[in-house]
Amino acid sequence: MTFPIATAPVLPDTAPSTPAPRVRHRPDLQGLRGVAVLLVVVFHVWTEKVSGGVDVFFVLSAFLLTGSFLRRIERGKPLGLPAYWARTFARLLGPVAVMLLAVLAAVFLWFPPSRWPELLTQAWGSLFYTVNWVLADQAVDYYAGNSAATTPLQHMWSLSVQGQVFLVWPLLLAGCAWVARRTALRVRPVAWAVFGAVFAGSLAWSVVATAASPEAAYFSTLTRLWEFALGSLTALALTTAARPRAAAPGAAPPVVVRPSGGTPGVGLGVVLGWAGLAAILATPFLVEAETRFPGTVALAPTLGAAAVLAGGTLAPDAPHGVGRVLALGPLQWFGDRAYGIYLWHWPLLISYLLVTARDTVPVPAGMGILAASVVLTRVTALLLTGWRALPGVRAGSGIRLVATALLVAVPLTGAHQYTILRDPTAGVERTAENYPGAAVLRDEATEVPDVPIIPTYSERGYEWGDTGDPCAPEQSPAGIEELGGECWIITPDPEPGTDPDSDPGTGSRRTLVVLGDSHARQLLTPIHRVADAQGWTVVSYLRMACRYTAPSENYQAECNDFNAAARQAALEADPDAVLTVGTLSLSEAPHEKLVEGYEDGVTPFLDAGIPVVAFRDNPRFPYDMFECVETYGPDRDRCNVPRSKSLLPVNPLEELAARHDDLHSIDLTDRLCTETTCPGVVGNIQVYMDLDHVTSTYGETLVPDVEARLLEALGRA
Repeated sequence: MTFPIATAPVLPDTAPSTPAPRVRHRPDLQGLRGVAVLLVVVFHVWTEKVSGGVDVFFVLSAFLLTGSFLRRIERGKPLGLPAYWARTFARLLGPVAVMLLAVLAAVFLWFPPSRWPELLTQAWGSLFYTVNWVLADQAVDYYAGNSAATTPLQHMWSLSVQGQVFLVWPLLLAGCAWVARRTALRVRPVAWAVFGAVFAGSLAWSVVATAASPEAAYFSTLTRLWEFALGSLTALALTTAARPRAAAPGAAPPVVVRPSGGTPGVGLGVVLGWAGLAAILATPFLVEAETRFPGTVALAPTLGAAAVLAGGTLAPDAPHGVGRVLALGPLQWFGDRAYGIYLWHWPLLISYLLVTARDTVPVPAGMGILAASVVLTRVTALLLTGWRALPGVRAGSGIRLVATALLVAVPLTGAHQYTILRDPTAGVERTAENYPGAAVLRDEATEVPDVPIIPTYSERGYEWGDTGDPCAPEQSPAGIEELGGECWIITPDPEPGTDPDSDPGTGSRRTLVVLGDSHARQLLTPIHRVADAQGWTVVSYLRMACRYTAPSENYQAECNDFNAAARQAALEADPDAVLTVGTLSLSEAPHEKLVEGYEDGVTPFLDAGIPVVAFRDNPRFPYDMFECVETYGPDRDRCNVPRSKSLLPVNPLEELAARHDDLHSIDLTDRLCTETTCPGVVGNIQVYMDLDHVTSTYGETLVPDVEARLLEALGRA
């Protein structure tokens, strides 16, 4: 995601001084904005790759901001930070407010109710320049699913980062000026030290954080500060404080800031300019979709931007310089509209994909999104012109800033309250007659009443399976929790007349161990009910995104270590059976495969005489099935995927089970799919809570099937 704003800060003239020197107009900067925003739109609309545009704009913003403040500091003028912040944020927030109000309307018009709380939270974050932290938090939360990847406000993360920098950077520059006055140093050496330290520290952290948690690192301010610091260092490198002309007696001597370098650097400037532009243009083609970003990879577009800035400074009028291309009319035209195009293109893109139920954008539609972004940019400008002309609002930037914020905050507050109070299932009894679920596929329910579908969007986050209770410290084996895993235990209620403190796992009662990831966890709802009915104890060792199997080079080291610890714990427990998920469903062809190394993974149990029950995985879809149902309804073809495009025709576990007497396969596909389709809703219950996880509510209706098949696999004795 990228953010094309690189405007110089508007600094109030709070004290009389010698007139400021004339600063040379840089059409190459505006052209570079045009290049960057076109890269952003093209690679957002037609690919899933990083464009590098945000990094270019970050460098440009800091370059202009730093240069503007340095001129004021070196002329001895007060910085007037409160007035600067009011003017800057009043100017930036106006277009954002118009866009947020439009997105708010689109949310309630087109987006499923399950998305409303999430999108309203992101709208609040966008209004107050904190949405990047909201997205970072959602990105690292496994149970947040893929919500952060499909929000129409995801692009606002970069505006939040930029807004935070617009608050901090002037303070850093003011601090540099204060240190310079206190130490009799010039401000530039102090600024070199400060921004050099920010650059080195942030870049180092970016490398570490991107490797450890790339989803969160992408949105973090701390992993991006070095890009702004590079822009500031570029400003320090390309400008020098020239000796001023004689000033009036008693007046602070003005300092003229001119580009460093000169004629000898023209050739170098030409080379740097073209090399920088080439690096920027090459970035999205060289960076693969799975490349972790920013890290060191972001050096390509940022150093490229710095090189273009250097080239334009050293060779501003070179006939063969890159500035000639960047000064072309079309690039200048897009550069003038870059901010608005960026603000509008992403929500238009996401809304288009949602409304059309498409996963890709045809070229004509993509061109239409770009054209609509330009039109809305113009409409936004007209609306803001009228807004600024209203009595009171035109009185000052501070009043306009507050009024603009309130213009968005008031409807957001109302919308938020509406989502809290809204309950589509109010007054409807949640009985088996109203919500038969899998009973429909067992032919036990012939009529399904017309009632609201459950679970509702507000209940969606509680549908991850009934795991039982957390293991007590003495029950949790070494290495399970230390490796990011979870230990859960389901204990049966004591029989009437027995000692409630006695061991429930003794006698004829069975003890089962469940190993795996979230797909094993979702099975715990029906397994829990069966355990209660049969008086079984169930212990679960789970780690999200870590399916149980033998060690594999294709698994993360932590996952391999966890599976080894879970395997050892299960062997030491000597249970009556080990339950796992033995296949892996895929969103694309071939749609399913045996878990890599699965046979080797269960062999230690089989060798120890411990039966293994391998469940077949449920279907996995390329989009959120819960949102599909809420957006288009349960009867839409998109929400009823052909069975042939969901799983293989034959369960891959059958052949494996035929080779091992103690390996039993349980296939619940006939309770998830019909003969022809795998629907999103069965018996008024949402089958899936996202792309591939079965809701706990639907799992409750699978209890008869799981009980019968488990008893058959384990023997009824």
